Amino acid sequence: MLDLSKVQWKAIDKGTEEFETDLLRIIRPINDEYIPIDCPICENLFSSSDDVEAYKRHKMCKTCELDKWSELYNK
Repeated sequence: MLDLSKVQWKAIDKGTEEFETDLLRIIRPINDEYIPIDCPICENLFSSSDDVEAYKRHKMCKTCELDKWSELYNK
């Protein structure tokens, strides 16, 4: 699988960058937040927007966030 966080991006202009392969060209805003398709904790694929929102909060899926809520909120 192509890991977009590790590829060499090329600037197009001040606000846009690109990555190109033989089959694919990806254009994105510079400093765009990378969100993986699976949870870095349990490695399950994200299945809903709840998982994406949990990842934005704590870098894990909603299930892991709920399982670890006491550790996350009692620091």
